[in-house]
Amino acid sequence: MRRTLTAHSDRPPRPRRRHGFTLVELLVALLLVEVGLLSLTGTTLVLIRERSAVRTRAAAIRAASNRLQFLAAGPCEAGSGAAVGPSTIREIWDVQLVPNAVRELRDSVVYGADSGHAIVLRTRLPC
Repeated sequence: MRRTLTAHSDRPPRPRRRHGFTLVELLVALLLVEVGLLSLTGTTLVLIRERSAVRTRAAAIRAASNRLQFLAAGPCEAGSGAAVGPSTIREIWDVQLVPNAVRELRDSVVYGADSGHAIVLRTRLPC
């Protein structure tokens, strides 16, 4: 079947279709990409800050745990002390003798740049 074109048509001629994007579409797409990248950057900064805080807290817990193990291996006598460690970690420990031949070990660790965080570990051991 052949189509024939007529010179006279009741329909108006169709406008030619343009291929590509308009300037407004490109600007909207660019704005969306920019917002996505900025939110990704913000999330990355939060994750880095949180990871640093977790590392400092883990170092403080390790320091307190090591101190309690050291005190548990020592003699059964009362005592106390303090130390300043790396990364702004300060600890204070004491050993108290309580009735029934038991000693109570306590280690308090203050850590962080603003020293607003603290961990306290306690345990009781027989003499």
